[in-house]
Amino acid sequence: MEFKETDLPGVGKKYTVGLENGDELTLVIHNTGRRELYVIEEDEEEPICVITLTENEAKDLGFLLAGTTYQTVATDKMELIMKEMVMEWVKVGVSSFVAGKTIAQAEIRKKTGASIIAIIRGEDMIASPDPNTEIKGGDTLVVVGTRTHINNFLELCGDCST
Repeated sequence: MEFKETDLPGVGKKYTVGLENGDELTLVIHNTGRRELYVIEEDEEEPICVITLTENEAKDLGFLLAGTTYQTVATDKMELIMKEMVMEWVKVGVSSFVAGKTIAQAEIRKKTGASIIAIIRGEDMIASPDPNTEIKGGDTLVVVGTRTHINNFLELCGDCST
């Protein structure tokens, strides 16, 4: 799976994923939080499908796509959880504090409160990495926590970008 990230100055970011069947899935995240998802068939220029999601709808869909276990939660509790929980994709630079260390050695949860729920390394994904998993420069970490936890993680990380 090929994955590309592009800055869209004044708009936000664009992520393009090349799928195994040759199609592309493109996600545009606007600075406003709105998400646009495009499905483009192989060798075509125009999308065959466009889906627009609010920030909260995108978060809900993200949990489903990540394969989290479904458990019913009272609506008021779910609204509180979704307001507080943040999921970020963080690209690790080669000079980052965490590069070359295991999750345990970096003491990420202890120092920041954030949790790494997946590591994307090239075309591979390590879901639910154990504490002995080494983080490498170039990895993309899927990090979950409150906004404060994520900010603490980015501060600890050093050479990392969202």
